[in-house]
Amino acid sequence: MFKPDNLRELATFQADTPILSVYLNVDPTKHTTDEYKLALRQMLKQAEGMANPEDIEAVERFFNHEYDWSGRGVVVFSGLAADFWHTYSLAVSVASGVTVARKPYIWPLVALVDTYGSYLVAHIDRQGVRLMFFEMGELQITDEYVGEEVRKLKKGRGSSGGAGRRGGAPISSRREEEIVHRNVREAAKATERFCRQHKPQRLIIAGAEPTISQFQHELPKALSDKVIGTLSLAPNASEPEIRERSLEILHQVERGREAALVEAVFTAAAKGRGGVIRLADTLGAAHEGRIQTLLIARDYHEPGYQCRNCSYITDQALEICPFCGGQFVEISDAAEALVTQVIEDGGKVEVIDAAEHPKIAEFGVGALLRY
Repeated sequence: MFKPDNLRELATFQADTPILSVYLNVDPTKHTTDEYKLALRQMLKQAEGMANPEDIEAVERFFNHEYDWSGRGVVVFSGLAADFWHTYSLAVSVASGVTVARKPYIWPLVALVDTYGSYLVAHIDRQGVRLMFFEMGELQITDEYVGEEVRKLKKGRGSSGGAGRRGGAPISSRREEEIVHRNVREAAKATERFCRQHKPQRLIIAGAEPTISQFQHELPKALSDKVIGTLSLAPNASEPEIRERSLEILHQVERGREAALVEAVFTAAAKGRGGVIRLADTLGAAHEGRIQTLLIARDYHEPGYQCRNCSYITDQALEICPFCGGQFVEISDAAEALVTQVIEDGGKVEVIDAAEHPKIAEFGVGALLRY
């Protein structure tokens, strides 16, 4: 299982030999195991000539003999020459892909941690709250607060069923609402105590209206600001249902983050300040070490040329490198070489699905710049 703390170890590692990074989506609701194995073979074939053969063999051996095909995503980092091998099974889906660089390609994991790292589902009802703390889509801790039972008196039973002395709501109804209000208030306090201890990044409130609104109103502002959505759920909703419904909300949040990032790159490039789009300008910024965040459309590939001496990449058919005088060699995928360069320079890489964000299809690749 992957823990957010694992990122520290991965982020600080760098080798003198290539590291093979493999992300494979294995969501059983989308495709079969055989289809995923075929996709893996095709991806590893693309890595031939860049990755060490023993790393490719190690990855194949892992998937054929060790991996149990559970979960929805799996990540493998292999750099056997540097004694580097890590595998992580994830409860959330990943975008399949293979990258070869002198650093493990961790930015998809960083994005997953930002989205699914830790979140709390507070399942509220009129009597209390059930608290479910998730990390990377897996349930870690549960707790609950149960207040006073809320009973409704039948009409005509006892004097408490009549109207109050000053008119208004019946005494039974008023008493009922007082109990509910007290329960919700104490449930909010219990949630605040839980969050102080476990520090979730995000909060989702589940239940029924108007109890959800009452509960959120009782939360302190710092906690209310962490609420990213609400779910309409019955009091007896199961953990699998809560998990799946909450992941849908988190997925929507991630799509919104990606859309904002695409728009930021496009706007910065249009202003001529802080951003570039299209392959030629992005390659130029990468050569200068200016890329902070690279955006690339999934399945975007373009041939190019790379200097044998200084590794400068261009989409132009040049014979002599303008920077060092070295000779160029044609490469099958300048976009893949660009990703490798940005990773090794310490930049972030975001792979964007053009089907969900059509604007990225207009320019294929772009970047936010450091300066």
